[in-house]
Amino acid sequence: MLMDISFTCQCGKHREETVHVSEPNFMAEKSKDSGSESYEEVCCESCGADHEITVINTFGGADCYVDDGDTDVNFGMPYYPESDYDQDDLEWFIESKTQIEIFQNQIKSVEKLLVVEVDEETYFSLLVMLHAHVVAAIESYLASTFIHQVTNSEELTRKLVETDPKFSNMKFTLKEIFEKQEGLKLTVATYLKDLIFHDLKKVKPMYKDVLECEFGDIAWLFQAVSIRHHCVHRIGFDKEGERVDISIDSIKELVVKAVELTSKIESEVNGDPDSDDSPF
Repeated sequence: MLMDISFTCQCGKHREETVHVSEPNFMAEKSKDSGSESYEEVCCESCGADHEITVINTFGGADCYVDDGDTDVNFGMPYYPESDYDQDDLEWFIESKTQIEIFQNQIKSVEKLLVVEVDEETYFSLLVMLHAHVVAAIESYLASTFIHQVTNSEELTRKLVETDPKFSNMKFTLKEIFEKQEGLKLTVATYLKDLIFHDLKKVKPMYKDVLECEFGDIAWLFQAVSIRHHCVHRIGFDKEGERVDISIDSIKELVVKAVELTSKIESEVNGDPDSDDSPF
């Protein structure tokens, strides 16, 4: 489950986040006994401070706290994310081996679109769309690569189950174990797709713990995701009504860093040292 929250950091920066929430204990007879706790860390992009988010979810509703509880936080009701993909789409994630080729094709399209001749106002809108597109291409590559690797390896699936709190804490009856085993790949693919596309902060440790792939410093990616939020929800303007800082150079820099990251992953995960295909 997910929950949308917002709060103000001590540095004065307003934060809007979507955090994961555990389901309440549906086996409990009373609401007071149905509570489940979830913990997540949110890093302020402005000052770098880490905030621990605690969510307690019960039959009767949920409560959310930031750090020691002294920070005022606004939050909505927990909800289940809508599935963006049906079973055929998830099976494509599992079977497809073209993750890097798809990413590279999207990056080549960005290169061509950057040289399109349009007026200044239209060009800003184009840059807004291209920034969001590059971030989406990165997320799609990270998700599809991880899903393909894990769901096609019993060893990696076991690593995921052993290192991921959600899977390791799941409890099943004997009947459910056999039922889950039959559709394990789809179960894992569904969980990973929703997690990676909605919570990029967990991708880095998952790649490290399961695939033994180190990203290095990806502060640039978290910053790009934050800017993408303005691009998608406010067409390139921040809460104060000012244009976000996007330019040809910033798009090119984002592309270069994205290609470096995907090349590193291809080298470590797929053993392909020649995947660097940066257009710049």
